[in-house]
Amino acid sequence: MRFRLLFPILFSAIILQSCSSGNNKQKATTATETKDTLAPKEKFEKGKIIEQVKCKNDPSQSYAMYLPTTYSTEKTFPIIFVFDAHGTGKLPVSLYKDLAEQYGYILVGSNNSKNGTAWEESKIIAEKLFSDAENRLSVNRERIYLLGFSGGARVANGITITNGAIAGVICCGAAAPATNSANPRNNYTLLEIVGNEDFNYVEMKKYDMIDIAGHDVNHALITFNGKHEWPPKDIMDDGFWWLELNEMRKNSAAKNDSLIAKRLQPLIKQLKEYQQKGQMFDAYQLCCKTITFYNGLADLSYCFATYKSLQTNSEVDKGLKKEEESWKKEGTLDQYYLKAFQTQNMDWWQKDIASLNQKIKKGKDKDQVLIYKRVLGYLSLAVYMQASGTLQQNNMNAADHFCKLYVLIDPTNTEAHYLMASVNAKQGKTKEAIRSLNAAITNGFVDVARLQRDSTFIGIKNTKEFWDLVRKVGASYMVK
Repeated sequence: MRFRLLFPILFSAIILQSCSSGNNKQKATTATETKDTLAPKEKFEKGKIIEQVKCKNDPSQSYAMYLPTTYSTEKTFPIIFVFDAHGTGKLPVSLYKDLAEQYGYILVGSNNSKNGTAWEESKIIAEKLFSDAENRLSVNRERIYLLGFSGGARVANGITITNGAIAGVICCGAAAPATNSANPRNNYTLLEIVGNEDFNYVEMKKYDMIDIAGHDVNHALITFNGKHEWPPKDIMDDGFWWLELNEMRKNSAAKNDSLIAKRLQPLIKQLKEYQQKGQMFDAYQLCCKTITFYNGLADLSYCFATYKSLQTNSEVDKGLKKEEESWKKEGTLDQYYLKAFQTQNMDWWQKDIASLNQKIKKGKDKDQVLIYKRVLGYLSLAVYMQASGTLQQNNMNAADHFCKLYVLIDPTNTEAHYLMASVNAKQGKTKEAIRSLNAAITNGFVDVARLQRDSTFIGIKNTKEFWDLVRKVGASYMVK
Protein backbone atom coordinates (compact mmCIF):
# COMPACT_ATOMS: atom_id res chain seq x y z
CA MET A 1 0.00 0.00 0.00
CA ARG A 2 1.33 3.44 -0.92
CA PHE A 3 0.70 6.68 0.89
CA ARG A 4 1.33 10.15 -0.47
CA LEU A 5 3.47 12.24 1.85
CA LEU A 6 1.46 15.06 3.34
CA PHE A 7 4.47 17.24 4.06
CA PRO A 8 7.53 17.95 1.90
CA ILE A 9 10.55 16.96 3.96
CA LEU A 10 13.63 18.74 2.67
CA PHE A 11 16.18 18.46 5.42
CA SER A 12 15.83 18.00 9.14
CA ALA A 13 17.04 21.58 9.65
CA ILE A 14 13.84 22.91 8.12
CA ILE A 15 11.17 20.69 9.60
CA LEU A 16 12.20 21.22 13.21
CA GLN A 17 11.02 24.81 13.35
CA SER A 18 8.63 26.96 11.34
CA CYS A 19 10.58 29.72 9.59
CA SER A 20 9.62 32.97 7.95
CA SER A 21 11.41 36.12 6.91
CA GLY A 22 12.00 38.67 9.62
CA ASN A 23 13.09 42.27 9.77
CA ASN A 24 16.67 42.30 10.93
CA LYS A 25 16.39 45.97 11.85
CA GLN A 26 13.90 45.26 14.61
CA LYS A 27 15.36 44.98 18.10
CA ALA A 28 14.06 43.47 21.28
CA THR A 29 13.38 45.82 24.15
CA THR A 30 16.99 45.52 25.34
CA ALA A 31 18.62 46.50 22.07
CA THR A 32 19.09 50.17 22.86
CA GLU A 33 19.89 49.69 26.52
CA THR A 34 23.60 49.16 26.96
CA LYS A 35 24.14 50.19 30.56
CA ASP A 36 23.46 48.13 33.64
CA THR A 37 20.55 49.35 35.70
CA LEU A 38 20.48 49.16 39.45
CA ALA A 39 16.88 50.25 39.91
CA PRO A 40 15.02 48.38 42.69
CA LYS A 41 14.65 44.73 41.74
CA GLU A 42 12.45 41.95 43.06
CA LYS A 43 13.87 39.45 45.49
CA PHE A 44 13.52 35.83 44.46
CA GLU A 45 14.75 32.72 46.25
CA LYS A 46 18.36 31.92 45.38
CA GLY A 47 19.96 28.54 44.77
CA LYS A 48 16.64 26.92 43.87
CA ILE A 49 14.80 26.24 40.62
CA ILE A 50 11.64 28.32 40.38
CA GLU A 51 9.50 26.40 37.87
CA GLN A 52 7.10 29.15 36.88
CA VAL A 53 7.59 32.90 37.02
CA LYS A 54 4.67 34.58 35.25
CA CYS A 55 5.41 37.66 33.17
CA LYS A 56 3.82 40.71 34.82
CA ASN A 57 2.51 42.22 31.61
CA ASP A 58 1.27 38.91 30.21
CA PRO A 59 0.53 36.13 32.75
CA SER A 60 0.06 33.65 29.89
CA GLN A 61 3.83 33.84 29.41
CA SER A 62 6.12 32.29 32.00
CA TYR A 63 9.63 31.00 32.57
CA ALA A 64 11.64 28.72 34.82
CA MET A 65 14.50 30.41 36.62
CA TYR A 66 17.62 29.74 38.64
CA LEU A 67 19.52 32.41 40.56
CA PRO A 68 23.00 31.49 41.85
CA THR A 69 23.50 31.72 45.59
CA THR A 70 25.88 34.63 44.96
CA TYR A 71 23.06 36.61 43.34
CA SER A 72 22.36 40.02 44.81
CA THR A 73 20.21 42.95 43.77
CA GLU A 74 23.16 45.18 44.65
CA LYS A 75 25.13 44.24 41.53
CA THR A 76 24.47 42.85 38.07
CA PHE A 77 24.88 39.31 36.73
CA PRO A 78 25.24 37.72 33.29
CA ILE A 79 22.08 35.99 32.12
CA ILE A 80 21.33 33.11 29.75
CA PHE A 81 17.86 32.92 28.22
CA VAL A 82 17.10 29.31 27.27
CA PHE A 83 14.76 28.03 24.55
CA ASP A 84 13.72 24.38 24.74
CA ALA A 85 12.21 22.67 21.69
CA HIS A 86 9.09 21.69 23.66
CA GLY A 87 8.65 24.82 25.76
CA THR A 88 9.76 23.06 28.95
CA GLY A 89 11.89 25.72 30.59
CA LYS A 90 12.50 23.64 33.69
CA LEU A 91 14.36 20.93 31.75
CA PRO A 92 17.46 22.88 30.63
CA VAL A 93 17.44 24.99 33.78
CA SER A 94 17.56 21.78 35.84
CA LEU A 95 20.29 20.34 33.63
CA TYR A 96 22.58 23.36 33.89
CA LYS A 97 21.77 24.96 37.25
CA ASP A 98 25.03 23.65 38.75
CA LEU A 99 26.99 25.34 35.96
CA ALA A 100 25.03 28.54 36.52
CA GLU A 101 25.96 28.29 40.17
CA GLN A 102 29.63 27.63 39.41
CA TYR A 103 30.01 30.48 36.92
CA GLY A 104 27.59 32.93 38.55
CA TYR A 105 24.93 33.15 35.84
CA ILE A 106 21.20 33.73 35.94
CA LEU A 107 19.32 31.03 33.99
CA VAL A 108 15.89 31.78 32.52
CA GLY A 109 14.07 29.09 30.49
CA SER A 110 11.01 29.97 28.42
CA ASN A 111 7.87 27.89 29.02
CA ASN A 112 6.20 29.21 25.84
CA SER A 113 8.69 29.09 22.99
CA LYS A 114 8.52 25.69 21.27
CA ASN A 115 8.69 23.91 17.93
CA GLY A 116 5.95 24.75 15.47
CA THR A 117 5.61 28.37 16.60
CA ALA A 118 5.79 30.91 13.76
CA TRP A 119 8.82 33.19 13.77
CA GLU A 120 6.88 36.39 14.45
CA GLU A 121 5.21 34.80 17.48
CA SER A 122 8.54 33.36 18.68
CA LYS A 123 10.00 36.84 18.51
CA ILE A 124 7.15 38.29 20.58
CA ILE A 125 7.55 35.55 23.18
CA ALA A 126 11.28 36.32 23.42
CA GLU A 127 10.72 40.07 23.73
CA LYS A 128 8.27 39.59 26.61
CA LEU A 129 10.69 37.19 28.26
CA PHE A 130 13.60 39.63 27.97
CA SER A 131 11.57 42.58 29.19
CA ASP A 132 10.12 40.84 32.23
CA ALA A 133 13.37 39.27 33.40
CA GLU A 134 15.42 42.42 32.91
CA ASN A 135 12.88 44.58 34.74
CA ARG A 136 12.76 42.26 37.74
CA LEU A 137 16.35 40.97 37.94
CA SER A 138 19.77 42.55 38.26
CA VAL A 139 21.05 41.84 34.76
CA ASN A 140 24.38 42.80 33.24
CA ARG A 141 23.07 44.10 29.93
CA GLU A 142 26.46 43.74 28.30
CA ARG A 143 26.32 40.01 29.02
CA ILE A 144 23.00 38.74 27.69
CA TYR A 145 23.29 35.29 26.09
CA LEU A 146 20.90 32.87 24.42
CA LEU A 147 20.93 29.09 24.52
CA GLY A 148 18.65 26.76 22.58
CA PHE A 149 18.10 23.16 21.59
CA SER A 150 16.73 21.90 18.25
CA GLY A 151 13.98 24.30 17.11
CA GLY A 152 14.83 26.38 20.19
CA ALA A 153 18.37 26.76 18.85
CA ARG A 154 16.97 28.07 15.57
CA VAL A 155 14.93 30.65 17.47
CA ALA A 156 17.93 31.61 19.62
CA ASN A 157 20.16 32.04 16.57
CA GLY A 158 17.47 33.94 14.66
CA ILE A 159 17.06 36.39 17.53
CA THR A 160 20.82 36.78 17.93
CA ILE A 161 21.52 37.73 14.30
CA THR A 162 18.79 40.40 14.42
CA ASN A 163 19.13 41.75 17.97
CA GLY A 164 22.13 43.88 18.84
CA ALA A 165 21.65 43.36 22.58
CA ILE A 166 22.69 39.71 22.48
CA ALA A 167 26.39 39.09 23.20
CA GLY A 168 26.45 35.43 22.19
CA VAL A 169 24.46 32.30 21.46
CA ILE A 170 24.93 28.58 22.07
CA CYS A 171 23.08 26.38 19.57
CA CYS A 172 22.53 22.71 20.44
CA GLY A 173 21.21 20.12 18.02
CA ALA A 174 20.47 22.66 15.25
CA ALA A 175 22.01 25.85 13.93
CA ALA A 176 20.30 27.41 10.90
CA PRO A 177 18.40 30.45 12.23
CA ALA A 178 14.61 30.54 12.24
CA THR A 179 14.59 33.69 10.15
CA ASN A 180 16.41 34.96 7.10
CA SER A 181 18.36 38.17 7.33
CA ALA A 182 19.90 40.01 4.42
CA ASN A 183 22.33 41.77 6.75
CA PRO A 184 23.01 39.55 9.78
CA ARG A 185 25.10 41.21 12.45
CA ASN A 186 28.62 40.04 13.16
CA ASN A 187 29.44 41.38 16.62
CA TYR A 188 28.44 38.30 18.60
CA THR A 189 29.88 34.87 19.41
CA LEU A 190 28.49 31.48 18.40
CA LEU A 191 29.11 28.04 19.84
CA GLU A 192 27.52 24.95 18.30
CA ILE A 193 27.16 21.69 20.25
CA VAL A 194 25.93 18.51 18.60
CA GLY A 195 25.91 14.77 19.27
CA ASN A 196 27.71 12.56 16.75
CA GLU A 197 24.48 10.51 16.38
CA ASP A 198 22.29 13.59 15.88
CA PHE A 199 20.43 13.69 12.55
CA ASN A 200 21.34 17.40 12.39
CA TYR A 201 25.06 16.62 12.75
CA VAL A 202 25.89 17.27 9.09
CA GLU A 203 23.83 20.45 9.04
CA MET A 204 25.77 21.83 12.00
CA LYS A 205 29.14 20.83 10.57
CA LYS A 206 28.29 22.60 7.33
CA TYR A 207 26.99 25.66 9.16
CA ASP A 208 30.24 25.91 11.11
CA MET A 209 32.60 25.19 8.20
CA ILE A 210 30.73 26.94 5.37
CA ASP A 211 27.74 29.11 6.27
CA ILE A 212 29.05 31.07 9.25
CA ALA A 213 32.68 30.92 8.07
CA GLY A 214 31.99 33.77 5.67
CA HIS A 215 31.04 36.13 8.50
CA ASP A 216 33.22 37.92 11.00
CA VAL A 217 31.83 35.90 13.92
CA ASN A 218 33.93 34.15 16.53
CA HIS A 219 32.54 30.63 16.34
CA ALA A 220 33.36 27.04 17.26
CA LEU A 221 31.74 23.60 17.18
CA ILE A 222 31.85 20.90 19.84
CA THR A 223 30.73 17.31 19.29
CA PHE A 224 29.91 14.69 21.90
CA ASN A 225 28.86 11.05 21.95
CA GLY A 226 25.09 11.30 21.88
CA LYS A 227 21.85 11.65 19.95
CA HIS A 228 19.52 14.59 19.29
CA GLU A 229 19.36 15.77 22.89
CA TRP A 230 20.42 18.49 25.27
CA PRO A 231 24.18 18.04 25.83
CA PRO A 232 25.25 16.51 29.15
CA LYS A 233 26.48 18.86 31.84
CA ASP A 234 30.18 18.11 31.34
CA ILE A 235 29.89 19.10 27.68
CA MET A 236 27.87 22.23 28.43
CA ASP A 237 30.64 23.24 30.85
CA ASP A 238 32.63 24.09 27.72
CA GLY A 239 29.71 26.28 26.68
CA PHE A 240 29.81 28.36 29.87
CA TRP A 241 33.61 28.48 29.67
CA TRP A 242 33.33 29.70 26.06
CA LEU A 243 31.17 32.62 27.23
CA GLU A 244 33.69 33.41 29.96
CA LEU A 245 36.62 33.37 27.54
CA ASN A 246 34.88 35.71 25.12
CA GLU A 247 34.14 38.11 27.97
CA MET A 248 37.83 38.01 28.92
CA ARG A 249 38.71 38.93 25.34
CA LYS A 250 36.44 41.99 25.54
CA ASN A 251 37.19 42.94 29.13
CA SER A 252 40.83 42.62 30.20
CA ALA A 253 39.84 43.16 33.84
CA ALA A 254 37.93 39.86 33.73
CA LYS A 255 40.92 37.87 32.47
CA ASN A 256 42.01 35.02 34.75
CA ASP A 257 45.43 33.79 33.63
CA SER A 258 45.73 31.00 36.20
CA LEU A 259 42.34 29.52 35.30
CA ILE A 260 43.10 29.79 31.58
CA ALA A 261 46.40 27.94 32.10
CA LYS A 262 44.68 25.27 34.20
CA ARG A 263 42.19 24.51 31.42
CA LEU A 264 44.59 24.95 28.52
CA GLN A 265 47.35 22.62 29.75
CA PRO A 266 45.32 19.36 29.42
CA LEU A 267 44.43 20.32 25.83
CA ILE A 268 48.10 20.84 24.91
CA LYS A 269 48.93 17.51 26.56
CA GLN A 270 46.17 15.75 24.60
CA LEU A 271 47.34 17.41 21.38
CA LYS A 272 50.87 16.06 21.88
CA GLU A 273 49.52 12.57 22.63
CA TYR A 274 47.54 12.57 19.39
CA GLN A 275 50.68 13.49 17.49
CA GLN A 276 52.75 10.81 19.21
CA LYS A 277 50.14 8.17 18.36
CA GLY A 278 49.89 9.32 14.76
CA GLN A 279 46.27 10.45 15.15
CA MET A 280 46.83 13.48 12.97
CA PHE A 281 43.21 14.21 12.07
CA ASP A 282 42.25 14.16 15.77
CA ALA A 283 45.21 16.45 16.45
CA TYR A 284 44.08 18.81 13.69
CA GLN A 285 40.53 19.05 15.06
CA LEU A 286 41.70 19.63 18.63
CA CYS A 287 44.20 22.21 17.41
CA CYS A 288 41.46 24.16 15.62
CA LYS A 289 39.22 24.10 18.70
CA THR A 290 42.01 25.17 21.05
CA ILE A 291 43.01 28.11 18.86
CA THR A 292 39.41 29.26 18.53
CA PHE A 293 38.81 29.09 22.27
CA TYR A 294 42.08 30.65 23.50
CA ASN A 295 43.35 32.90 20.74
CA GLY A 296 44.41 36.24 22.18
CA LEU A 297 44.29 34.94 25.75
CA ALA A 298 47.35 32.70 26.05
CA ASP A 299 50.59 31.71 24.35
CA LEU A 300 49.44 29.43 21.51
CA SER A 301 52.68 29.33 19.57
CA TYR A 302 52.82 25.53 19.82
CA CYS A 303 49.22 25.24 18.57
CA PHE A 304 49.81 27.60 15.65
CA ALA A 305 52.99 25.79 14.61
CA THR A 306 51.20 22.45 14.86
CA TYR A 307 48.24 23.74 12.88
CA LYS A 308 50.50 25.02 10.12
CA SER A 309 52.26 21.67 9.78
CA LEU A 310 49.00 19.71 9.86
CA GLN A 311 47.43 21.77 7.10
CA THR A 312 49.57 19.91 4.56
CA ASN A 313 49.45 16.53 6.31
CA SER A 314 48.14 13.70 4.11
CA GLU A 315 46.19 12.09 6.98
CA VAL A 316 44.40 15.36 7.70
CA ASP A 317 43.58 15.77 4.02
CA LYS A 318 42.27 12.21 3.94
CA GLY A 319 40.17 12.84 7.06
CA LEU A 320 38.60 15.99 5.62
CA LYS A 321 37.77 14.25 2.34
CA LYS A 322 36.31 11.25 4.17
CA GLU A 323 34.12 13.56 6.21
CA GLU A 324 32.84 15.30 3.09
CA GLU A 325 32.13 11.94 1.45
CA SER A 326 30.19 10.82 4.52
CA TRP A 327 28.00 13.92 4.25
CA LYS A 328 27.11 12.98 0.68
CA LYS A 329 26.41 9.36 1.59
CA GLU A 330 24.17 10.36 4.47
CA GLY A 331 22.22 12.79 2.32
CA THR A 332 21.76 10.13 -0.36
CA LEU A 333 20.45 7.64 2.21
CA ASP A 334 18.04 10.21 3.65
CA GLN A 335 16.55 10.86 0.23
CA TYR A 336 16.42 7.13 -0.57
CA TYR A 337 14.32 6.42 2.50
CA LEU A 338 12.08 9.45 2.02
CA LYS A 339 11.21 8.12 -1.42
CA ALA A 340 10.55 4.69 0.14
CA PHE A 341 7.84 6.27 2.31
CA GLN A 342 5.84 6.67 -0.86
CA THR A 343 6.72 3.43 -2.64
CA GLN A 344 7.39 0.60 -0.16
CA ASN A 345 5.08 -1.54 1.97
CA MET A 346 5.51 -2.65 5.57
CA ASP A 347 7.15 -5.96 4.65
CA TRP A 348 9.91 -4.08 2.83
CA TRP A 349 10.38 -1.70 5.73
CA GLN A 350 10.63 -4.51 8.28
CA LYS A 351 13.41 -6.17 6.29
CA ASP A 352 15.27 -2.93 5.55
CA ILE A 353 15.14 -1.51 9.08
CA ALA A 354 16.30 -4.90 10.40
CA SER A 355 19.22 -4.75 7.96
CA LEU A 356 20.05 -1.19 9.02
CA ASN A 357 20.05 -2.19 12.69
CA GLN A 358 22.34 -5.11 11.93
CA LYS A 359 24.79 -2.77 10.20
CA ILE A 360 24.76 -0.61 13.31
CA LYS A 361 25.22 -3.56 15.65
CA LYS A 362 27.96 -5.37 13.73
CA GLY A 363 29.60 -2.57 11.76
CA LYS A 364 33.39 -2.30 12.08
CA ASP A 365 33.76 1.21 10.67
CA LYS A 366 32.61 3.55 13.45
CA ASP A 367 32.06 6.43 11.04
CA GLN A 368 29.75 4.30 8.90
CA VAL A 369 27.89 3.15 12.01
CA LEU A 370 27.35 6.77 13.02
CA ILE A 371 25.94 7.53 9.57
CA TYR A 372 23.40 4.71 9.93
CA LYS A 373 22.44 5.89 13.42
CA ARG A 374 21.88 9.44 12.15
CA VAL A 375 19.80 8.14 9.24
CA LEU A 376 17.59 6.23 11.68
CA GLY A 377 17.21 9.41 13.73
CA TYR A 378 16.29 11.34 10.61
CA LEU A 379 13.73 8.70 9.65
CA SER A 380 12.23 8.83 13.13
CA LEU A 381 11.64 12.56 12.80
CA ALA A 382 10.36 12.27 9.23
CA VAL A 383 7.88 9.50 10.00
CA TYR A 384 6.73 11.36 13.12
CA MET A 385 5.75 14.28 10.89
CA GLN A 386 3.71 11.94 8.68
CA ALA A 387 2.13 10.04 11.58
CA SER A 388 1.05 13.15 13.50
CA GLY A 389 -0.10 14.91 10.31
CA THR A 390 -2.28 12.09 9.03
CA LEU A 391 -3.70 11.58 12.51
CA GLN A 392 -4.67 15.26 12.78
CA GLN A 393 -6.38 15.03 9.40
CA ASN A 394 -8.21 11.89 10.52
CA ASN A 395 -6.76 9.88 7.62
CA MET A 396 -6.84 6.69 9.64
CA ASN A 397 -5.47 4.26 7.06
CA ALA A 398 -2.39 6.41 6.49
CA ALA A 399 -2.08 7.22 10.20
CA ASP A 400 -2.17 3.53 11.09
CA HIS A 401 0.56 2.79 8.52
CA PHE A 402 2.86 5.61 9.56
CA CYS A 403 2.41 4.96 13.30
CA LYS A 404 3.33 1.30 12.85
CA LEU A 405 6.31 2.42 10.81
CA TYR A 406 7.23 4.93 13.54
CA VAL A 407 7.24 2.15 16.17
CA LEU A 408 9.32 -0.04 13.85
CA ILE A 409 11.93 2.66 13.20
CA ASP A 410 12.12 4.02 16.75
CA PRO A 411 10.77 1.35 19.16
CA THR A 412 11.90 3.10 22.35
CA ASN A 413 10.36 6.46 21.42
CA THR A 414 7.45 7.27 23.76
CA GLU A 415 5.73 9.44 21.13
CA ALA A 416 5.68 6.56 18.64
CA HIS A 417 3.70 4.37 21.05
CA TYR A 418 1.50 7.27 22.18
CA LEU A 419 0.47 8.08 18.60
CA MET A 420 -0.10 4.38 17.93
CA ALA A 421 -2.42 4.35 20.96
CA SER A 422 -4.24 7.37 19.54
CA VAL A 423 -4.84 5.58 16.24
CA ASN A 424 -6.04 2.44 18.00
CA ALA A 425 -8.39 4.45 20.21
CA LYS A 426 -9.88 6.27 17.22
CA GLN A 427 -10.43 2.94 15.51
CA GLY A 428 -12.22 1.56 18.55
CA LYS A 429 -9.45 -0.93 19.36
CA THR A 430 -9.52 -0.58 23.15
CA LYS A 431 -7.14 -3.42 24.04
CA GLU A 432 -4.61 -2.31 21.43
CA ALA A 433 -4.83 1.31 22.63
CA ILE A 434 -4.20 0.27 26.24
CA ARG A 435 -1.30 -1.93 25.11
CA SER A 436 0.29 0.94 23.16
CA LEU A 437 -0.13 3.38 26.07
CA ASN A 438 1.48 0.85 28.36
CA ALA A 439 4.41 0.59 25.91
CA ALA A 440 4.74 4.39 25.95
CA ILE A 441 4.88 4.39 29.74
CA THR A 442 7.38 1.52 29.80
CA ASN A 443 9.64 3.58 27.55
CA GLY A 444 9.45 6.67 29.76
CA PHE A 445 6.20 8.57 29.04
CA VAL A 446 5.35 10.71 32.10
CA ASP A 447 3.02 13.46 30.82
CA VAL A 448 0.01 12.55 32.94
CA ALA A 449 -1.72 15.89 32.24
CA ARG A 450 -1.60 15.26 28.49
CA LEU A 451 -2.99 11.76 28.92
CA GLN A 452 -5.87 12.96 31.10
CA ARG A 453 -6.96 15.83 28.86
CA ASP A 454 -6.48 14.07 25.50
CA SER A 455 -9.96 13.77 23.95
CA THR A 456 -8.65 11.06 21.62
CA PHE A 457 -9.07 8.59 24.47
CA ILE A 458 -12.58 9.62 25.45
CA GLY A 459 -13.88 6.22 24.31
CA ILE A 460 -11.67 4.35 26.79
CA LYS A 461 -11.64 6.81 29.69
CA ASN A 462 -14.45 4.93 31.39
CA THR A 463 -12.37 1.76 31.66
CA LYS A 464 -10.45 0.60 34.70
CA GLU A 465 -7.43 -0.17 32.52
CA PHE A 466 -7.13 3.46 31.40
CA TRP A 467 -7.17 4.86 34.92
CA ASP A 468 -4.72 2.20 36.05
CA LEU A 469 -2.39 3.63 33.37
CA VAL A 470 -3.02 7.20 34.56
CA ARG A 471 -2.00 6.19 38.07
CA LYS A 472 1.01 4.37 36.65
CA VAL A 473 2.12 7.49 34.76
CA GLY A 474 1.61 9.61 37.88
CA ALA A 475 3.74 7.22 39.93
CA SER A 476 6.49 7.27 37.27
CA TYR A 477 6.45 11.08 37.25
CA MET A 478 6.79 11.23 41.04
CA VAL A 479 9.77 8.84 40.91
CA LYS A 480 11.50 11.00 38.29
